Amino acid sequence: MGKRMYYVFKIIQEAQGKSITGKEILKCLEKYDIYVDIKTVYSCIRNINDFFQDWLGHNMIASQRKSGFMIEHEFFTDGELQFLLDSIAFHQDLQFEDKNILRDRLLLLSSVHQQSRLIDFKPIQKELSFSLFLNLSTIMKAIENKTILSFQYINYEVKYNHLVEIPSQNGNHKTDYIISPYQIVSTNNHYYLIGYNEKYKDQLTTYRIDRMRTIRTIRQPFVEIREQFDMRDEIEKTTNMYIASPRDTLQIECNKKLLREVTSRFGENLKAKKLYQDHYLITVENIPISDGLIGWIMMMQDQLKVLKPESLQKEIKNRIEKMVNIYQNI
Repeated sequence: MGKRMYYVFKIIQEAQGKSITGKEILKCLEKYDIYVDIKTVYSCIRNINDFFQDWLGHNMIASQRKSGFMIEHEFFTDGELQFLLDSIAFHQDLQFEDKNILRDRLLLLSSVHQQSRLIDFKPIQKELSFSLFLNLSTIMKAIENKTILSFQYINYEVKYNHLVEIPSQNGNHKTDYIISPYQIVSTNNHYYLIGYNEKYKDQLTTYRIDRMRTIRTIRQPFVEIREQFDMRDEIEKTTNMYIASPRDTLQIECNKKLLREVTSRFGENLKAKKLYQDHYLITVENIPISDGLIGWIMMMQDQLKVLKPESLQKEIKNRIEKMVNIYQNI
């Protein structure tokens, strides 16, 4: 898209949901030091529509008889754009500056009229000591080029009553981790890198990318051992180390008030049976018995009771007893 086309598109986008005539577009173009005739404006609009027609399957700009031109079809629907902007605003691993840059780029494809309909959740200004985008870009290029990565992996210690990042001392050379990168996996709202570290022979290792610092490529031989593994199985196992324990069948008794909350948590593929009054027996098969699940169950307080598995029941009892002991002497 050339300069003329870009500014014609921009002017129509900024028309506040109203039509704008060719003559009005000409006048607006002069603000950008662009001086053309009316035929060039019409040509730019046709070219813009041709561009989006091949891409989206429809024209973006409509011609309104007598009143001029306006955006008829947005690049994103309102719901799509709202979802993307919210995902950026609330992502915990993105720097404030990176969030704003990505947000502004998305909005370039949106008209002012559409933007007025959006719920504008401003990104929280959170200081981070790394750029997720830079980390991902460096790792992705290393994977493509089969290049060795060196990085530090962070830990924390308390200094002057504050948590301070420190490099882990468990690398190949104290603070330096050296790996052959294989694949990036996204789970639990974090990115993970799976690769081979010669410190751990004949096995794959997994690292959370938001915990990696000073990532760089180095000249060492790339080690390829992926053929020794079922990568799909390894990916599932290594990512589940961070988020889940073995799976089991969960049975809970809950009040009717919680049915919507239970469905939100486990989906509609569960079994429900009325027990008495407003109490129901809920059965969910093949579910990870994770810390996240335990935390959710305890958050429901006395509105929910675990019936099976017995091991989960005991674990929740233990945690409740520990919590009681903490406050025993207060």
